[in-house]
Amino acid sequence: MLERAITEWRKAALAEGRVEGERKGRVEGERAVLRRVAARRFGIATGDALAALLGEATDVGRLNSIGDLVVDCASADELLRRSGSVLNGGRPNA
Repeated sequence: MLERAITEWRKAALAEGRVEGERKGRVEGERAVLRRVAARRFGIATGDALAALLGEATDVGRLNSIGDLVVDCASADELLRRSGSVLNGGRPNA
């Protein structure tokens, strides 16, 4: 009985770890795409600056908002300013 409980706990822990790993991978991939697209649109320095600004950001909603900003912003300065606002809890149009 104890052995069965341990086996079930172990399976649950492994499944939870797999889900968390997949989520982290998706977030890291999204940050990488944001950097690449910003660099293509505004230059490598902007892509690098955005990557530094994103740091360890994990909120997918905020990352998606920043993706919209890469398309919507007219300049690198505007992108970085508005991205910083989003990461600090502000709205994308701030």
